[in-house]
Amino acid sequence: MDVTDSRLRRRELFDEDADGYRSSRPGYPGRAFELLEEVDALRPGARVLEIGAGSGQATRELLDRGASVCAVELGANFAARLRAEFSDRPLTVIEGDFDSLTEIDADFDLVVCASSLHWLDRSTALQKIARLLRPGSWIAAWWTVYGNPARPTPFRMALNAILQHHRPAGVLGVLGPFDRDAWIGALSAASFGNVRVETIQWSITMSAQRLIRLYATFAAVRELSEPVRAALLCDIEAAAGALGGQVTEHCITVVYLAQKSR
Repeated sequence: MDVTDSRLRRRELFDEDADGYRSSRPGYPGRAFELLEEVDALRPGARVLEIGAGSGQATRELLDRGASVCAVELGANFAARLRAEFSDRPLTVIEGDFDSLTEIDADFDLVVCASSLHWLDRSTALQKIARLLRPGSWIAAWWTVYGNPARPTPFRMALNAILQHHRPAGVLGVLGPFDRDAWIGALSAASFGNVRVETIQWSITMSAQRLIRLYATFAAVRELSEPVRAALLCDIEAAAGALGGQVTEHCITVVYLAQKSR
């Protein structure tokens, strides 16, 4: 299996547990959307293309701020959930792989990739996104990292040992959110300028059960064999239980915002 096929397969893993994803994944910090409003990319009446909408954590925020959204979603279960949940809102859902879609209209005011840009073929996706935006419009891509390296916790130290023991598969050699120079270079190569990067620190407290549901949605965990996955999740639950049954995770959301050249 080549890198493209492997990447696509890992993306499909999320859709296998759409309900678990919706119930366990936290949303994104409000500051991420405030940044879009500050540059007038997100406003009432704005046309937004969201790539990899998933179960709608970012979609709802975009709609609530007055945008009309065209959401591209690979997973059939996620796409059905989006259509049902936002049936009375200005949302269009296109089911398919953004890398291969050709029927998307152009002239968007904003393209949003919330925890999704690394799943695309970076060499062509950013060029394609640029063609879909009006001159002077914006792309926003962000990722949330669970566990702030600058704020270690007893749970995070226990979790690192658990992950090392079970050796879950890593990512597919894609850029991480902290690889600023690489992402800025990729955006610049695709005719984006005025690049801004903001790091948002925030925290969330979760029960042991929500932690299990959350980590069960990660691709590196879902692709493990069932016995290994079950053992890993059991160890995470035990670690949270030993700390009183609730865990506070200190998170970092890294936002990249860039403007299409006029």
